[in-house]
Amino acid sequence: MFLCRHPVAQRVGKALGHGGKRILGGLLSVVLSKQPNLPVEEVRNVRRVLIVRPNFRIGNTLITATLILGLRERFPEARLDYLCGDTAAALLTHLPVDRVYTVSRRFITRPWQFVALFSRLRRVHYDVALEGAMGSFSGGLYTYLTGARYRIGCGGKADRFLNVRLPRVHMSHAYDTRPAFGRLLGVTCPDHPVYAVSPEEETAALALLARLELAVGGIALPFIAMFVGGHQNKRWPTAWWIELTRSLATLGGRVVVLLGPEEAQNEQQYRSELPPNVWVLPPEPLRRFAALLAFARLIVTPDSGPMHLGVALGVPTIAALRNDASLHYAPRSAQDLVLLRPTAAEVVGSVVTHPAWADMVPAMRERIVCNRSGYPQTQSAESKRPANPGCDSESATETEGV
Repeated sequence: MFLCRHPVAQRVGKALGHGGKRILGGLLSVVLSKQPNLPVEEVRNVRRVLIVRPNFRIGNTLITATLILGLRERFPEARLDYLCGDTAAALLTHLPVDRVYTVSRRFITRPWQFVALFSRLRRVHYDVALEGAMGSFSGGLYTYLTGARYRIGCGGKADRFLNVRLPRVHMSHAYDTRPAFGRLLGVTCPDHPVYAVSPEEETAALALLARLELAVGGIALPFIAMFVGGHQNKRWPTAWWIELTRSLATLGGRVVVLLGPEEAQNEQQYRSELPPNVWVLPPEPLRRFAALLAFARLIVTPDSGPMHLGVALGVPTIAALRNDASLHYAPRSAQDLVLLRPTAAEVVGSVVTHPAWADMVPAMRERIVCNRSGYPQTQSAESKRPANPGCDSESATETEGV
């Protein structure tokens, strides 16, 4: 499992995937003819709709999920299903979708499961299958394999698989692509990621925060959520995060460091090098992770899935980006802040000048002196907790992609 998350293995896998698609595309171009293009106005009598977005990333799924709201409003009585990657399926819980089907990376070694999935999808007899990536080869192929009467998407790599081909959509920001796509379909979609936390999930998250002494009387104490993960070249070094977290903790902020699956191996380093008024949490199941994030007063994150989760949850987010390309996906509301290739000190300066900072600093700061066992030696209730208390970590596939 760790090997498949290694950056080198991911780059090799990505290169092999692109090569495989080119070869398959060449073969299909010989045996599969391009069908006549139908005007979208001819799409009628829609009772069963499938959104096709076979992707495993949090951000891609959250951005595409806006189509659910638009299509549900457009076809209130229709069955509305979604096909996505298995590690991202939990993101769609509590959204107005009837059924979620999943593809898995394990299909490579278990092709009979792939065949069984599309046999089930074909038996549904979808009226519309919508290629949600708007030009993806794999998305177009999967859309074709559903056997839907109308296979709708944007022109490009998926042309051969579609019979309702819409113009390509080019927008300066990723959040605007699905609303523009929706307008071509005659539907209205939100211009930001969407996510829903249930009351039960809120209660469970509050209970966990209470065990960490970050909630009192059913009310969460203000804290900064620091997601220290990221994907490949979007990641910041561990030393950078430790410098940033130490500085904020020294200034009196409550800081919760959230580890993703790829950072779990560094948990002990974070625990040993950070002060006791910092909480370090191991990887969480995806929906519990999101429920915890919803209680944060401020999120600090690289370009990552949790960055888009913060936007979907309406939590002020500071995005520390390493690449110009990430600006295409950066949060953009008035409460958010985007920093391109900042130093740790520059992020600290941005946090302490954010309007939410005043609420995140405890009213009574007491000097915390730790003994060798890691327990603070003060009389305040907050300082009597163990340094860096963790929590029970569930073993679940939902943690993937956080």
